[in-house]
Amino acid sequence: MHATHTAVTVSDLEATTDFYEGVLGLEYQREFTGDDGVVNYYVGTDDGASLQFKFDPTADGAVDPSGIDHLAFSVEDVDATFERVLEESGCDVHLEPTTFDAANRRAAFVYDPDGYVVEFVQPV
Repeated sequence: MHATHTAVTVSDLEATTDFYEGVLGLEYQREFTGDDGVVNYYVGTDDGASLQFKFDPTADGAVDPSGIDHLAFSVEDVDATFERVLEESGCDVHLEPTTFDAANRRAAFVYDPDGYVVEFVQPV
């Protein structure tokens, strides 16, 4: 058994895809609209990791990202990725690049358009 994707509710599909595809470089995989009218939009990476964005065009207002702690992406250079993402998206910072000695990792955290925390992480 292996995990196939994580699904998160989004308030603005265009802003979300601009961030994850345009800024982070994830690739469009597929989409469909369910019988309930909710758009299910998938992006992913070459290694098979996927995110599913659930967008209800009839919903009014922001989503509550409190059920998700963060979404993590492995990168080659946390500092360079962090700077590029800030420059290209203007997103808010959750935690600037930091080395976590106990985990032997360097990581930085930003907020996506709906307030989900996105982590960039690399081994040190």
